[in-house]
Amino acid sequence: MEKSELIKKWLDDNLNPEEQKLFEALEDYNELIQLSDKLKQFKAPDYKSDGVLENIVATKQSKKGKLISFNFISKIAAIFVIGFSLFYFFKDNDTRINAQAANKINAKLPDNSEVRINALSSISFNEKTWKQSREVSLKGEAFFKVAKGSKFNVHTSNGTVTVLGTEFNVKNRNNDFEVICYEGSVLIESNNISEILAPGDYFKSGKVISNKINTSAPSWINNESSFTSEPFIKVLQEFERQYDVKVKVKNMDTSLLFTGKFIHNDIETALKALTLPFNLVSEQNNNTIILKGEPKK
Repeated sequence: MEKSELIKKWLDDNLNPEEQKLFEALEDYNELIQLSDKLKQFKAPDYKSDGVLENIVATKQSKKGKLISFNFISKIAAIFVIGFSLFYFFKDNDTRINAQAANKINAKLPDNSEVRINALSSISFNEKTWKQSREVSLKGEAFFKVAKGSKFNVHTSNGTVTVLGTEFNVKNRNNDFEVICYEGSVLIESNNISEILAPGDYFKSGKVISNKINTSAPSWINNESSFTSEPFIKVLQEFERQYDVKVKVKNMDTSLLFTGKFIHNDIETALKALTLPFNLVSEQNNNTIILKGEPKK
């Protein structure tokens, strides 16, 4: 897929998981995300996306700071103000941390709060304003161990999570928004819903399920993905993120529910965990794994 088409689909929030991987692999991915964050600070007029050109993000660095030039005579510029074609943004202490496929990252925030970032996920925050406002933006999934202090917000495209000092996990992938509270309490605001979670509670599909979690952290922290009655397609998507592979399925309904787990550090063992419950056969061709079910008679 052409780069311009990827960017257009990203702007329309219409990337599938495979396209999301390609987009995050773009050499100017960080600059595109930074532009997106900047544009959110402005109120944009209505626009039409047809026929708009995509251009290049140019980045210049010096020892004194970083100047990013955004020359988008494009739909991106239309989001900001119609007619503008060039924007200059000086470094404002925004920090972005990205975890690539098959990788997890441990990060510390300015107040020593700890974040474990899952594969193909990212967080961003502003160091300059951190003391006044503890705000983190999340794409993907992360586990937070928040230092006690003022209000701490985690913003996602599907909702905001607010705490004072606690441990919790947030997953925000496509339209899936899930929050689990492990310690303290968590306030969730999503789609006109406001809920408070206690330890052991989790929020999923717009509902709170109480006292169902009896672990101290999500399983992925320990290099294992666990599922309870999840559509198999979602299990495969997580497998792709953890092993940086592409999975194709033949002769199987991927909407079937899966309960089980797979580890992140041994692909052969992980594949057995996925194939045995459904009697699938696996083949690997370079970076592509094919799972085959029995042909229907």
